[in-house]
Amino acid sequence: MNSPENVPPITDVRFAGWDKVEPSLRQLMLLRSLLASEGVNPQVLYGSGFTSLEDLSRWGASWGISYLEAAQEARWVEQERRRVEEHNAEVLEQRMKSMIADVLRGNRVRSKS
Repeated sequence: MNSPENVPPITDVRFAGWDKVEPSLRQLMLLRSLLASEGVNPQVLYGSGFTSLEDLSRWGASWGISYLEAAQEARWVEQERRRVEEHNAEVLEQRMKSMIADVLRGNRVRSKS
């Protein structure tokens, strides 16, 4: 097991010893999938000391999975925030147009009287 520089030390007792155990096949498959979908080079993610995914500890694989899932979630939240802001801007624009139209109609009615 190697411990690349970007992998933080274990601070939660629930994961004690994970830095000495090989990653599970499921972890490696999920990590590969996330790296591919995010377009991340594992050498860049893990930094100095990284040799291969298979050489990671269970902790290193777990950290990488958590990191990439958090990045995905942050991107999804940002996309949803933008979508909501665009929708709100469209609604506001329609309301403004409606108010302007109401004002103009009101002025036309008064000017005909």
